[in-house]
Amino acid sequence: MKVTASEVHGDISPQGVIPAPDGLRVGYPGHLGGYSRECALKLYANDAQLKAYAGIDEVIRALAEGEIDTAVVPWSRGHQRPVRTTHQALAFWTGICVERRVFRAISLSLLGPPGASPSAVRRIVAREALFEECDAWLQQNLPEVERVECLHMADALDMAESRSDTLAIAPPSLARRPGLVCLAQRIEDDPGRVAQFAVLRRDHARVRGQCFSCDATVDEGQGNAVLSGTSEPAG
Repeated sequence: MKVTASEVHGDISPQGVIPAPDGLRVGYPGHLGGYSRECALKLYANDAQLKAYAGIDEVIRALAEGEIDTAVVPWSRGHQRPVRTTHQALAFWTGICVERRVFRAISLSLLGPPGASPSAVRRIVAREALFEECDAWLQQNLPEVERVECLHMADALDMAESRSDTLAIAPPSLARRPGLVCLAQRIEDDPGRVAQFAVLRRDHARVRGQCFSCDATVDEGQGNAVLSGTSEPAG
């Protein structure tokens, strides 16, 4: 099975996160920089090993086959828009269940190289879902600019970083990346939207919630946790 990246994260305070057994392997879909990685960083103490896989199918298969112990995957884009790939993969692989669901407030920005001129912009690169979430803003502010879809957020960032006429849609935390700055903030059409992520395990039927110190709340009745969108991950 192809693994696109591997890391062990540090400098994440253990207060309010899930204590991770030594060597706990946590997988998530996509390259570095996505929301699934953000949730994994917030959820687990700094002794967990994070692995990035090419996509949702790959990370759930890795969990089913015992390559990892836990998976953090997107569950829905709001309450009425389930992520079909996740639900289809869970229907295919038996013996996997949802341990908890995490809600993460979504904020999107337009990132590009320092000094980028609006008149020089020729294209905007992003995942298809992000274009949908920012459609009204783009129609109003950059109606003539070409939209180029990509599979991974990291691909969009690479293009924006290397081309003076290309911008990327991404979380504002990724403006920390060398060669990129935030050119426009809060460009999402629904500022109050949250995305839902699921923490998956093998052979574990209990669903429970987890409180994340000061930047999360938990719904005791539903077993769901809420992550604040204001605290940004390292990296």
